[in-house]
Amino acid sequence: MRITYRMMTSRYSTNLNSLSSDLDKLNTQVATGRKYARTSEDVSSAVRGYQIRRNLSKLEGYQDNIRHADDFLTNSESTLGQMESSLSEATDKILQGMNGSQSKDDRKIIATELRTIQDQLLETLNTSTSGMYLFGGSNNEKPFEVVDGKLQYNGKNLDALTEGSAAEKELVKSLKSDSMYVDIGLGVSFDETTGGVDRNTVFNYSVAGINFVGNGTSSVDGETVSNNLYDLLGRIAEEFEKPDGEYSFDKVDSLNGLFKDNSLKTYQTTTEIGAKTQYLEFMTSRYETQNFNLEERQTSVEGVDAAYTYISFQSQKVAYQAALQMGQSVVQQSVFDYMS
Repeated sequence: MRITYRMMTSRYSTNLNSLSSDLDKLNTQVATGRKYARTSEDVSSAVRGYQIRRNLSKLEGYQDNIRHADDFLTNSESTLGQMESSLSEATDKILQGMNGSQSKDDRKIIATELRTIQDQLLETLNTSTSGMYLFGGSNNEKPFEVVDGKLQYNGKNLDALTEGSAAEKELVKSLKSDSMYVDIGLGVSFDETTGGVDRNTVFNYSVAGINFVGNGTSSVDGETVSNNLYDLLGRIAEEFEKPDGEYSFDKVDSLNGLFKDNSLKTYQTTTEIGAKTQYLEFMTSRYETQNFNLEERQTSVEGVDAAYTYISFQSQKVAYQAALQMGQSVVQQSVFDYMS
């Protein structure tokens, strides 16, 4: 078979283009650290890489939600800490007022201090962060208000929120369970009965204020008094404001006993928040491990061996340069090469 000059130059150009293409591919792999730049180059790896990237994206979303919930719980815990300090101070003031050596004027001063603590409690209960109220449940309005001298929660008089009838029990249950939820990867599903999200598959990161403030009423020495801490504190202050003939040590003692019992709910709530925070820490650690493992898999699927690829690139570069030098012998110069 006769090999013509045209056949030689054509084959040389084809081989040179192939070397150039391979060199460019290796150069891209060295620069990006990826096996392929287009899905068509390695469909199987691309599909597996996509699945890994999707899982990484999910984990990133869960971790963002966890950080949001953790920040909210941290603010709630610190705010409850302030409330506990106020309640502790109120208890000290009540005990001071119950001292038999206190005069009428002394008790009035203590009553004024208790009413100041009342105002502090109300302000603390309405604490908000990033436009959301910490203790208002899903309500985006100020949850606690004083109307006609009585504390209300989300527009409901707390004294009237008893659990007498079935309807009242359902209302109280609804208010106490009204919270904010977030998806942290527990496998969100829907309740077939209600059609809503199954709350067991999402994370509850807020606390409804009614749970620790108290609701309904109790009978104290034949008198019906509020269970909520705000109104109860006001009732104790009112007793201290009475003159000597009407002031009753026994009544204050009974009211103080109810106040201390109801105050325990605040400390219990703080403990519950601490447990939720610990759970979020566990989930954070778990997702960090999963994220690391997925990134390792992503590297094995999409990544290249840097040392091997660099050596291949250098070898291909030498072959390409040798081909260019060989071209001086294969491709003959013509008069057109000297024309400008």
